[in-house]
Parts: sequence; C-alpha cells; structure tokens
Amino acid sequence: MESYPKSRKRLIFSLGCFVSASVVLSSFASAAGGGADRSGDLLDLLYRFINFGLLVIILFIVLRKVPLKEYFSSRIEGIKKELEDLKNQREVAERKAQELEGKLKAFEGERKEILAQYKADGLAEKERILAEARDRAKQLLQQAEVSSQHEMQTAKEKLKAEVVALAAQRAEEINAREMTDKDQDRLVNEFIGKLGKTH
Repeated sequence: MESYPKSRKRLIFSLGCFVSASVVLSSFASAAGGGADRSGDLLDLLYRFINFGLLVIILFIVLRKVPLKEYFSSRIEGIKKELEDLKNQREVAERKAQELEGKLKAFEGERKEILAQYKADGLAEKERILAEARDRAKQLLQQAEVSSQHEMQTAKEKLKAEVVALAAQRAEEINAREMTDKDQDRLVNEFIGKLGKTH
C-alpha cells in the first residue's frame, strides 16, 4: 500500500471532519427550525453526505493508486510516437512518389527518344533499301543494254556473214555463167604473180 504524506492525511481527515460536522450542524438546524419531526429527512440527508464523502475518498484513493497521470502521459507519448511514425511514413511515401514521378518522366523521355530513334532508323533503312533498289535497277538496265548490244552485234555479224556468204554464192553463180577460159587463165596468172611477190 502506498504511504501518503502527513499533509495529505491531514487533508483527508479535515475533509471527513468537515463533512461530518456539516451533517451534524444541518441536523441541529433542521431540528430547531420547526416543530415537525423531520428526522427521516435528516437521516436521508446524512446518508447522502456520507455516500458523497465516501465517494470522494474512494475516488481520491483509487486515483492515487491508479497511475492516471502516467497512463495519460504514456498515452500522449504513444500518440506523439504514432504521429511521428505517420509523419515519417508520409515523408517516405512522398519521397517514393517523387522518385516514381521522376522515373516516370525519365521513362517518358526515354520512350520518346527510342521512338524517335526507331523512326530515324526506319527512314534510314527505307532510304537504303530504295537506293539499293535504284542501284539494282540501274545494273539491270545496264546489263540489259549490254546484253541487247551484244545480241545486236551478234545478229549484225551473223547477218553480215550470211550476206557475205550469199554474195559469194551469187558471185560464184555469176562467175560461173559469165566467166570464160581466158578469164580463168588470167585470174590464175594474177594469183601466181601475187604468190611470187610474197615469197
């Protein structure tokens, strides 16, 4: 049991004496006031004062035994700690939100850069393919032209050979019809003369 200081014991004793004296004095005053018997009312009033006094004393003792101040101070500390924790959590959440927002902005920028790069790469690839197709078309045209010139040259030579063969045949036919023995002898002599000059 907790020991109370002497000043508190005196206060409780004084309070008890005051309540008792008040009850006794009020009973004498009501007895002297009228001739009617009001002792039942006084007894009821006495019980009420005693109940009130006991209630005050019990509350005082209970409140002294129960560390109410410590409970409220610990509760206040707990609430302060919870508020501090919530504040810290809010700051952490705000930092994370800012970080995520920064990452989102960076990602958006990177996405735009990647899209721009893909577009540029696509256009460059398109230009490369078109240039390659134009070069290939030029090569095909050149090959076709060379091939057609070669074919024309071959055709010309073949036609020329046919014309020469046909002309030789026609010349033989004409020679055979119009050539005389005298013309043949003259041709043989000219041929032999040419052979003799070359040796």
